[in-house]
Amino acid sequence: MIKIEHVSRHFPDVVALDDVSLDIEKNEIVCLIGPSGSGKSTLLRSINGLEKIDKGHIWFDEEEIDADDEEKMCRIRTKMGFVFQHFNLFPHLTVMQNLTLGPVEVLGEKEEDAKANALKLLDRVGLKDKADQFVNKLSGGQKQRVAIVRALCMKPEVMLFDEPTSALDPEMVKEVLDVMRDLAKENMTMVIVTHEMNFAREVASRIIFMDEGKIVEENSPEEFFRNPEEERTKLFLSKVL
Repeated sequence: MIKIEHVSRHFPDVVALDDVSLDIEKNEIVCLIGPSGSGKSTLLRSINGLEKIDKGHIWFDEEEIDADDEEKMCRIRTKMGFVFQHFNLFPHLTVMQNLTLGPVEVLGEKEEDAKANALKLLDRVGLKDKADQFVNKLSGGQKQRVAIVRALCMKPEVMLFDEPTSALDPEMVKEVLDVMRDLAKENMTMVIVTHEMNFAREVASRIIFMDEGKIVEENSPEEFFRNPEEERTKLFLSKVL
């Protein structure tokens, strides 16, 4: 479904990605973990063209990602849901307006159909009663659940999560992770950048550990956490578990 081949991304003072190759299959849940600055978010953003790569190739459904081709990327992004750390909702719009804007304006759905689907998804995450509230009246956990619903309203083939709980207070983390657990049970293809190790162990099909722009180790959750192979992985896990 997603093929990443020899991808590099250089910034003036750092190599964010260094010859990264990775295949992600349909219905797989891949968790990208590693220390801050290891290249996880840069890799995720490169998948949907938010970050321009310097070398290599990325394909989605056999179509190559080209960050310079805006028309092409707009079309491809309709198939990719992206959930950011800081929600990226429109604060001057209601929850319902945030959820229906994309389906109506981009997908061409009828407004009543978009609203019906949005209400169904809001109900699923326990926020149906917030449909007419303005976003700035919501808690952080509620905003992130709305952000996930907004992505789902576009009926994506894959969901990309960039540290979706990192900006939340601890008591709000569970309500967001529970929504993601439900998506995992439905075999939604997901690529998740996360620092939540227990969550990664629970839901991932595969764990990818990155450091200094490289993939250091990848394995099933059981093997990754029980029998890490690389010394860098062992050092990381000894500090976070």
